[in-house]
Amino acid sequence: MDTLISANLVSQSAPEKAPDLFLFYSSSSSVRATGTKSLLTTPLNSSAFQQDLQALFQSERASGVTKPIVVGAIPFDLNQPSYLVVPEWSSMQSAPTFDVTRFNDESFMNHAESYRYTPEYEQFTAGVNEALKRFEAQQLDKVVLSRVLDIDFEAALDIDRLMGNIMAQNPNAFHFRVPLEDGTLIGASPELLLRKQGRKICSNPLAGSAKRSQNTQQDQAIAQALAESEKDQHEHRLVVDSIREALQGFIQVDHIPQAPSLINTPTMWHLSTLIEEELADPSTCTFDLIKALHPTPAMGGTPRASALSAIHDIEPHQRHFFSGLVGWCDDQGNGEWAIAIRCAHVSGKTARLFAGAGIVAGSDPDKEWRETGDKMRTMLNAFGIQ
Repeated sequence: MDTLISANLVSQSAPEKAPDLFLFYSSSSSVRATGTKSLLTTPLNSSAFQQDLQALFQSERASGVTKPIVVGAIPFDLNQPSYLVVPEWSSMQSAPTFDVTRFNDESFMNHAESYRYTPEYEQFTAGVNEALKRFEAQQLDKVVLSRVLDIDFEAALDIDRLMGNIMAQNPNAFHFRVPLEDGTLIGASPELLLRKQGRKICSNPLAGSAKRSQNTQQDQAIAQALAESEKDQHEHRLVVDSIREALQGFIQVDHIPQAPSLINTPTMWHLSTLIEEELADPSTCTFDLIKALHPTPAMGGTPRASALSAIHDIEPHQRHFFSGLVGWCDDQGNGEWAIAIRCAHVSGKTARLFAGAGIVAGSDPDKEWRETGDKMRTMLNAFGIQ
């Protein structure tokens, strides 16, 4: 996989093999990096974050780097440590047009020795019921509840081949590979939180989902039902209204669409709203916008404080970088950040997968459990697990 990426995404002066390879690949940008010159772990919500970030950029410019960047991951909880790296080597360019589906490796199979869910079915559905009670007892319109799947494999996982399969099976996603201290965060996210280039910004929230069918007629019926679902339309509207409110004061004119469209991945249908705006102040930093936006109701819920409190009380696991952000930012405040979903944390012979579902009034606990399982299928397919 490294050879393919080296030949197609970056210059030939790139290292031939690097276990700490960082990759972020989307329809608009391709960033590859290796090595760790500096590491920024200051939480994004810390008052010292911007000062620490600018100190890193200033040090890079002083050493002769003309266009310094940071790459890495931001956790779901912005009060927790970030993981932003000033790389020793990096290459950035517009995304190439070659066909990533050729990376598909049908012979890539992995055998699991054991697996376990956290929470299990009974605890997850009880958590959904607890959330539904909170809708009546306090100000809470939506909360996203998640679960994780831990898998122990017979042999160490081949990250390069796994990355190839992820890209090939999900060609239109935001592909990422982020080396962390305790493993690698790898995935194919369908959801863009933020892209900033000068004055222009873009966000593409997804909320409201349905599992696809291999039968064409059934698949179209599923899509139509999702588009007409009052429950899913309400869930989506909560997300878009929250983003609209968060962007007030940053953008010149509100051009946010009033109704969502349908998009699909190989396994799911989603309600989607493409938001493209212009900033009133082009010098606004990507991270200032992230602080205003993240987590959107698509990942946390609304109102934000009540939803985060519910997640803290109900979920038995820590999300860490799951449903956080992965991407890059340059010293001009530009960058691109996708939401860390449809992903896995991989280390040696183990992998942890993550999926969440938006709970609103009228949600069915069993359906929400099945939806999270459907969303895990993206990564299970890439692992070669049937």
